[in-house]
Amino acid sequence: MAYTVRFESNAFEADSAMQKFLNVATALGDRLQKFAGIKIRYTEDLPLKKLYGINGRTFDATMDWADANFDQQMIDEQWKWKGPEGETRRKNGQIVTEPRDIVDTASLLQSKQRAKTSRSSEEFSWLADHAQGVHDGYKAKSGSMMPARPWTEPTLAEIDTVVKTIGDSLRK
Repeated sequence: MAYTVRFESNAFEADSAMQKFLNVATALGDRLQKFAGIKIRYTEDLPLKKLYGINGRTFDATMDWADANFDQQMIDEQWKWKGPEGETRRKNGQIVTEPRDIVDTASLLQSKQRAKTSRSSEEFSWLADHAQGVHDGYKAKSGSMMPARPWTEPTLAEIDTVVKTIGDSLRK
């Protein structure tokens, strides 16, 4: 069964409000120039102009980070589980102990799809049949309980810090 994570942001409404404000301010400035005969010089380094679009750019950059980090969580040797005999022979023939990565044939890793579902949301889905079982754990045909390896949790736990870091770097 597939496994899906969805991200949504309401920051785009802030971008829209900022753009409306900038449009009104520009129109007022143009009228004021004509009425009073004064010249207003616009420069690209006004802090107000830098704010426009920052939320959208932060969201997009954060989604790029999450995309790479989800993969990294799978390939890092961090997952504890020895198997019933202290080691496991994978389908690819490799013998592993612990800590281990959760990549065997790479079908789970390669099954990831990223979709922008709207201007303010994205979904990451792993479409491999065993995706949810690997993430949440499952009972094998032999009756053994297979441990959960929730590769999305470290990324989700870190995302707020990453949003702040990316947002701060885009403001500079």
